[in-house]
Amino acid sequence: MSNATTVLDADDQPRADALFRAQQSLIHHRTDRLFAALMVIQWLAGIAAALWISPRTWSGAISQPHLHVWAAILLGGAITALPVLLAWKRPGHGLTRHVIAVGQMLTSALLIHLTGGRIETHFHIFGSLAFLACYRDWRVLCTATIVVAADHGLRGWLWPESVYGVIAGAPLRLVEHSGWVVFEDIFLIVTIRQSLADMRRNADHQAELESTNSRIEAEVTRRTEELRQAMDETARASRQLIDANKALEEQNKELDQFTYVASHDLQEPVRKLVSFSRLLEQDIDGDLNEDAKRDLQFIVDAAKRMRTLVQALLELSRVGRSAMKHDPVDLNRCINEALEALDLKIHETGAVITRDEFPVVIGDQTMLTQLFQNLVSNALKFTEEATPEIHLTATAEDDHWTLGVRDNGIGMKSEYAERIFQPFQRLHNRGEYEGTGIGLSICKKTVQRHCGEIWVESDIGRGAHFRFTLPVAEIDTPETDRDESEPGAELELATC
Repeated sequence: MSNATTVLDADDQPRADALFRAQQSLIHHRTDRLFAALMVIQWLAGIAAALWISPRTWSGAISQPHLHVWAAILLGGAITALPVLLAWKRPGHGLTRHVIAVGQMLTSALLIHLTGGRIETHFHIFGSLAFLACYRDWRVLCTATIVVAADHGLRGWLWPESVYGVIAGAPLRLVEHSGWVVFEDIFLIVTIRQSLADMRRNADHQAELESTNSRIEAEVTRRTEELRQAMDETARASRQLIDANKALEEQNKELDQFTYVASHDLQEPVRKLVSFSRLLEQDIDGDLNEDAKRDLQFIVDAAKRMRTLVQALLELSRVGRSAMKHDPVDLNRCINEALEALDLKIHETGAVITRDEFPVVIGDQTMLTQLFQNLVSNALKFTEEATPEIHLTATAEDDHWTLGVRDNGIGMKSEYAERIFQPFQRLHNRGEYEGTGIGLSICKKTVQRHCGEIWVESDIGRGAHFRFTLPVAEIDTPETDRDESEPGAELELATC
């Protein structure tokens, strides 16, 4: 056993003390029961020794049991009765241990007397002390030693033959016998103290182990609960994702159906209607009155708006479902192409367009070009009397670029900032401007597919600043593009 001392926490010390006392109590109980059986056996052995050594005594012709026999039966029984009773009724009690020590030493004295003070019988004392050391209580040894010393001193003075088997020399024998008893006591007490120290260390180690186990169990319980909650949250998120996928599939189906109708059922009639209107206008332009011309122009304008709507729906479907490229894209080139496409409208409005220096990002050049074209076109459209002043902004952040298109147009109410990116939104304060209400929806979808966010900062009469973010780092996407119409394609944003 290691002699290392365990330093316990203040919370663990009471538990260690309780374990130590419980171990001591168990030892005391077992030793009490052991001595109860031993003392009964010693009592019967004393009777047998008395019957064997001096069974009877003679007075003339009269024979009767020897006094030693009666002493073995009666005195031995009296010495044995109380310790056995206490060991049975009050095992483990301190009084029981000391009564057993007294009874055991008196039994030794009785056996020594029955054998006429034989030196061999004195070994019963040393054996009894060794047995009493099983209590691991040095005070019990002290009680036993006092009883032995008192017995040897009193009987050695009054009746030396009974204890030493001789008539003379009792004082010297008392010193000799007491010296051997004290020697054994010292050795046994040292052993008891070492045993108690081992018991204390074991109790400390067990208390520390129990405390560690409790902490581990508590940590395991906490981690298990966290894992269960995480699994529940994952399950909820999975269910929400499944529901969102189902809703998206339904929306895609509706969009596909609407786009199919628009592209197949309406495109050809619209084309024919536009051709017919132009032909009619060329052939009978001079013969139509003003009302007829106005009605004819209404038909032409309606046909053009319908064609624009069909093209916007096709574009929205393409952006949402086509495979997206992930190549290095110079945004300056995208802006140049967008402005070239809007060149006629820019000259018609006399717009003044300024721009910052734009970075190179990873993305789809066609989509990003369309994004800038839609935003600039939107800025040109919603500028009333003043000359359009449009500034294309670019600001570098920690891990992304914040880009935007700012105009000096009519602006919008702040509560429309979210609604404006939904399909077919025509805001009241913007009047009867041409448009399908799909362009900004296409912008939002394009930015989201590039792992960014888009928003607008605006107020009535103060223009609008449409801003969006694009990441600096390369977008983490699969090596090969796949059609987003495949199952799970709508999860692409989760890898950004």
